[in-house]
Amino acid sequence: MAYTREERERNKILLLATLNYLIEYHSRDMVFDDYSPSKQWYLQDLKQTEIDIEKSRSKQIKRRLEMHTSILRSRNDQVFNKYIKKNTNYEIDLFETFKTAVLPIIKKGRIDDNDVYLVEDFINAYAENIDEQEKIINLNNLQAKRESYLNDLLQDEDVITEKFNLIVQGKKSWTIAEEDYEEYLRESNKNWLLAEAIAPNGTNKLHLQFSGKGEQALTYINISLKGGFGSIYTAIGEKLPIKMYWKDDHNVVVETKSDYKFMNKYKQVSSYGDVVKIEYVEI
Repeated sequence: MAYTREERERNKILLLATLNYLIEYHSRDMVFDDYSPSKQWYLQDLKQTEIDIEKSRSKQIKRRLEMHTSILRSRNDQVFNKYIKKNTNYEIDLFETFKTAVLPIIKKGRIDDNDVYLVEDFINAYAENIDEQEKIINLNNLQAKRESYLNDLLQDEDVITEKFNLIVQGKKSWTIAEEDYEEYLRESNKNWLLAEAIAPNGTNKLHLQFSGKGEQALTYINISLKGGFGSIYTAIGEKLPIKMYWKDDHNVVVETKSDYKFMNKYKQVSSYGDVVKIEYVEI
């Protein structure tokens, strides 16, 4: 596909602005001590973008722009549109595709199973947008009708209902009955999970995991916070008897051994201002 001069210029400016926005606003998702993997990625992408601009690689620039805006869209980022308008000569709507998606739903007057997430995405994206309130009212009414219909089904003694969980692995997907889901997780996790510790807030988590065998084996602790997850401690060895626990929502204790060789050993992790400190006890 050939791009016009105006399209090339627009994509170039928008991608540079998008990367600067990501560096400024989305580099604090997961920071290990002073290291931000996200910031490192954005800076590398910015460098590659400058090379692509110099070599007039229009397809790569467009593809990278679509990738980053897609991620921001999935995060329901409500600041990006205003940032672009303020820092470039362009106006964009990150959620434009949602408008197109909900029009057929409104027209047919009902929400089917495969429409549910589209409707939720649109309402979340435009909840504060005055120009889209008529559509939101229509969709809220359709949601109410759907909920009423489903409640009626639940009251019907002739209708048998069963809850399922959707499992997705790559291109494959299947459903598992809810009562069998916990057993499925236990069987799946035993291949890599050694232990789990959940913080008092019920959200922050630690997972003691392992991978590889023999000289290639690693035992490591992953931390999961609101901004993502990553490894705080990685030791060389298979299924090492490392222990971990939460003292409170912001302090973690790791019990390990001084003779373990480690690849990383972070003392602090922060996620959008939420700081967790890690204390190591060698036993």
